[in-house]
Amino acid sequence: MPLTSVRLLVLLSLALLFVLTVSLRGVRVGRAHRGVNAGLGGLLALSLVVALGAAGVNRNFQLYRSWHDLLGPDSTDLVHASSPQDLARATSPLGAVVPAHGTMLSLTIPSTTSGLDVGGGYVYLPPQYRVAAYATTTFPVVQALNGSPGTPVDWINGIKADTQLDAAITSHQMAPAIVVFAPTNTSILRSLECTDTADGLLDETYLTTDVHNWVTSHFRTDSQRWTAMGYSTGGYCALSLSFRHPDLFARAISLDGYGAALSDRYARGLWKSPQDKLDHSPNWWVLHHPPAGIDVYILAGSSDREASGDALALWKALGASGWRTPPSRLVVEKHGRHTFDAWLLAFTPSLEWALPGGSARVVTTAPALRELIGTQVASPRPKPSPHVSRSPTPHPIRATASPHVSPKPSPSTLGSGVPGSGLPRPSVAASPRDTSSPSASPSPTAPVLGH
Repeated sequence: MPLTSVRLLVLLSLALLFVLTVSLRGVRVGRAHRGVNAGLGGLLALSLVVALGAAGVNRNFQLYRSWHDLLGPDSTDLVHASSPQDLARATSPLGAVVPAHGTMLSLTIPSTTSGLDVGGGYVYLPPQYRVAAYATTTFPVVQALNGSPGTPVDWINGIKADTQLDAAITSHQMAPAIVVFAPTNTSILRSLECTDTADGLLDETYLTTDVHNWVTSHFRTDSQRWTAMGYSTGGYCALSLSFRHPDLFARAISLDGYGAALSDRYARGLWKSPQDKLDHSPNWWVLHHPPAGIDVYILAGSSDREASGDALALWKALGASGWRTPPSRLVVEKHGRHTFDAWLLAFTPSLEWALPGGSARVVTTAPALRELIGTQVASPRPKPSPHVSRSPTPHPIRATASPHVSPKPSPSTLGSGVPGSGLPRPSVAASPRDTSSPSASPSPTAPVLGH
């Protein structure tokens, strides 16, 4: 029985009703002479209440779909690399033919500078990484940031990241890339929001210094700035880290993230001052700092009004401040909610946008949030930047044939390929400064809102 099934909720509810009935009415059970021990009945009832609540939350957010998901990572690409010897074996060349699968390494990225007690993470290597013809090839890097509460394994179980990466890279929808799944939040008691906290937990330092230095020293990464991507809290982190560290990141992908730093019971004791909180709010940052040439992909589900409002507010702030680059996109996922199902659908299209492959599709649609919010997403002309004149850094990679990997192998080394992910694409609101070719036609699967 799937863990997201309504039948599981019904079964737990019936079990709870039965236990309460037996406990309160003293019905004979088995050989019991009279009633059931009140303490045991209460404990069992409490356990069922907790299980019912957890099942309801799980169904709403689609955290775990099966018992296998709950018990561990569900990946056909998984290789454990707990020692330098394991890592060397897992990254050694396999042969001359590009396989259909990449390699998902299970490992811990050490906190050399931050000194945090970090948990395990993953690094995905594309199929080409271990092929002899690519022995000197360098690859772009994506840093994937999980939500909070959550761990990097959620990318595997909830979003099927390894399976989607295999399909997208092998079918040339996206360029071969290394994807790093480091722990976004190193505390289980609160959300650190990817910042160096007031009480000395250096989460931002871990994600921007320790992870970056370790990955670049252990894998063949190219010299380009990375892509930061995340969902929920991870989406906020992708925006905050890329805006604050433009020397490290060139692109940010926010899937139902938010633009204002939080300060609540779960995200508590984080900020050193009110100004520090503002400095970690992407909405505020772009209005008070010169544009840094960061391409932004913002997704919000049409059924999540709060996320949609945050997305629109950030989109407007990017336009008003001059931060919005021509490649930037505002995307609405029709009927999308704050769930792994929505993020699973958006995973491949967002990476195809960031690192397009030779078969990447071009999507141009009307502003998608117009009817949803009741306000036009973008004015015909962007407002001038209030900052000192400074042109955004051009996007370094825009060619349709992937320029991310060099040297370019012959077509015969790419294999026959596998079918693409087959996932429907969300509709996209292009930047008003976008100069897409007029001959580009919308994807037939992309729902177009606002018409």
